Amino acid sequence: MAPTSIPIRLYSDRAKKFVSPQGRPTTVRKLKEASNVGLNIFRDYCANSSIHGFKYFVGANRTRAEKIWWATMCILSIYGCGSLIQTVFDKWRRDPVVVTFAEKPTPIYDIPFPAVTICPITKVKSSVLNFTAVYKSVVDGSGNITEEEYDRFLAMIQVCDFSFNQFLPNQHFDDNLVHVLQDMALSFDDLFLRCIWRNKYTSCENLFAKTLTERGICYTFNGLSEDVILRKEEFHRDFDHLSEKKSSKNWSMEQGYKPNLGLDVYPRRVVSAGSSAGLIVLLKSDLQDMDYLCGNSFQGFQAQIHTPNQIPQISSQSIRVPMNQALTVRIDPFLITTSKNVKSYSAQKRRCYYPQERYLRFFRIYTKRNCELECLANFTLHMCGCVQYSMPRPPSVHICGIERLECCEQAESILQEQGLGSVDNSSRMLLQSCYCLPACIFLEYKTEMSQAHFDWQRLTNTIHLFEREMNHSEMSSISIYYKEAQFISIKRNQLFGLNDFIANCGGILGLFMGVSLLSIVEILYYFTMKPLINHFMTKYRKNHKIAAVEPYVPGGTYSTTFNRFLRDVA
Repeated sequence: MAPTSIPIRLYSDRAKKFVSPQGRPTTVRKLKEASNVGLNIFRDYCANSSIHGFKYFVGANRTRAEKIWWATMCILSIYGCGSLIQTVFDKWRRDPVVVTFAEKPTPIYDIPFPAVTICPITKVKSSVLNFTAVYKSVVDGSGNITEEEYDRFLAMIQVCDFSFNQFLPNQHFDDNLVHVLQDMALSFDDLFLRCIWRNKYTSCENLFAKTLTERGICYTFNGLSEDVILRKEEFHRDFDHLSEKKSSKNWSMEQGYKPNLGLDVYPRRVVSAGSSAGLIVLLKSDLQDMDYLCGNSFQGFQAQIHTPNQIPQISSQSIRVPMNQALTVRIDPFLITTSKNVKSYSAQKRRCYYPQERYLRFFRIYTKRNCELECLANFTLHMCGCVQYSMPRPPSVHICGIERLECCEQAESILQEQGLGSVDNSSRMLLQSCYCLPACIFLEYKTEMSQAHFDWQRLTNTIHLFEREMNHSEMSSISIYYKEAQFISIKRNQLFGLNDFIANCGGILGLFMGVSLLSIVEILYYFTMKPLINHFMTKYRKNHKIAAVEPYVPGGTYSTTFNRFLRDVA
């Protein structure tokens, strides 16, 4: 039997571990302890948090009304923060890009001189075709008209301003139309007298190249070649749209000119403003070849100023150069660039396309106007089963004849009115695929024009200049040059980047609740790291707990074996 002096109370104390206090189940007791631990952590966080107002949630010397009032204030502050942050996020998501002025001006030698396309109102010499006479013969049904004259007459109708197709028989397709127009076109010498480029007399043939437009055969200065603009593998082989052959390998719209090349580059550029650094062209019109029925009572020329990488469209944008008038055109470039940090946004958000983002079937270079021209060609083919002669087309597609001209005009009208929602479902699906946004690097030329009477007869009579060339002719002059040597470009940039969004959120949270980055770290610490640390420390203490025994009583005797047993039990 064990000695009576051994502290038997030790066993009873240890046995109490296995008895539920007050008869409660062990699970309920553990849940209560866990909730008490969570409440203690919350109280500890509120007492020490750097967020304003949370410390008033706890404290024995505060009434319940005070705690409720402070809790209400904090909830209102959190709601206000959430609403403002939601507004900032919506603005960041909806309009992340802003257009602003560039930090410094751009010199004009960083961009190409504009391309200039000139189209004569007189399309054919009277000796080749008297349009008015043939028209009267066709309408009246009188007179002898050869088959060749009739073919030329049908071809001229497609480039005249008036509409004559209601007087003519059915003609669905006319695949030989362009060849007829090329055979009838005025020669280069019938249009150009002299050209002055950068204050030097230059052969006009070295400056201008033939271009096919919706107004017939025209001539373009400083345009890119067909190999650069068009995907010739997708095009028909019947004729060329652009006859320019000069290489433009030293320039691109995205990268600009390669460095250290000087002025001997293509497309051409200038280094200064003023007429002496621009282009001057003297044009002539033979009075005997003028046909007022086809020329819409206006005689002279039409011109369009556009970027070199764009296909000219005279009917949409052109200026008139009347006879016996000197027209002066001052150029003010309008350049939009896009910063690199905007590229991560979608095209719909930044409102522009990079060249590699939008594929065009017929064009290697993406521009908004090239995209619109391809879209018009596709929609015209969808509605009419053919395209107009100046539109891009694959080899298997026909050129529309006289009968289909009205359908072509209707297709163009529908395309212009697509935003009104007045198209059928089949057409709507095709039109939605157009979506021609501007290019992210976009250049165009704003113009200021003035004109005055050109009394060229006195000049030619005095110095006997152009006497032979100007026999029975009228002269016109067009001068194109830059207004200033530098200009302010426009730049697309981030309105709200990720840094701006974080800064705005931090400012709102700091204003309402005094929240900082460390306040967020505090939340993570108190509700993740600290409970885990407390849990592992408690477990560690239990595993290394030493049993407490009664103090030593003098005179008592203890068994070494029994003491070892007590240690094992503990």
